[in-house]
Amino acid sequence: MDLDRDVNIEVPGQVEAGSLDRGDGTAPRFSSSAKGLALLADMLDDLAIPAAFFCEGRTLEETRDSSGCLAHFEIGVHGYDHESLGHMTRPDAIEAVRHGCQAVRDVTGRNPVAFRAPYMRQPRAVGDFLKEVGCGIHIDSSQYAYGDDCRPSLLPGYVAEIPVTEGTDAEGRRISAYLWPMHEGKRSPQDYIDLASAVPEDGVLVIADHTWHIVESRSGGVFSEDDLRENLEKTEGALRGILEAGNRPATLSEISRLAV
Repeated sequence: MDLDRDVNIEVPGQVEAGSLDRGDGTAPRFSSSAKGLALLADMLDDLAIPAAFFCEGRTLEETRDSSGCLAHFEIGVHGYDHESLGHMTRPDAIEAVRHGCQAVRDVTGRNPVAFRAPYMRQPRAVGDFLKEVGCGIHIDSSQYAYGDDCRPSLLPGYVAEIPVTEGTDAEGRRISAYLWPMHEGKRSPQDYIDLASAVPEDGVLVIADHTWHIVESRSGGVFSEDDLRENLEKTEGALRGILEAGNRPATLSEISRLAV
């Protein structure tokens, strides 16, 4: 789960992300992310799924009153200001991720164990990059993988790459295991249940989401209470269907030990 600012967008002329303009400019907003965090944490607890939350540093600081929800989940880092790391010098990009790590430590009292690049744009030589960042990060999940490649691999610096799953749907279209198209009304829970079945028996299914996307859609704004309830039901339906198909939940740290 990506804990980042509401409806994040790239803003011309700056590396820090903003929020989609709903009439008050592109300054970052955090209310949907905070509300979605609590709702997702409750759902994952009910389903006994040990998720990892990739926390953008500033969002974690802004939502610290809700951060108790994270106490028994794995913690990753997602930059500090959802930076477009590829548009920064390497030293500045490293410092941005370190800043995110410091925010994670300050708010949760823990070091992040994993990294997901904002926008899924992985820094060059990400294993070496994370070794330079330090902070104890030993997992990256900033790539997509299809079919037989849905397995953990070992990068330089003993960093495990655990990719987000992608595949092809029943109509031959590309689908990734990010749930956001479902929140935008473009996919059904069954699409993700079908995607899970395409992962090899000894492979790893990685599902991803944004906490804000539970509460607010990019296209339609903040959900009404009825639409929010429906969105939660769809999300739970997708996760339950994947579990009922025989998939076993596991932490990223568990999976990282399988990397070769």
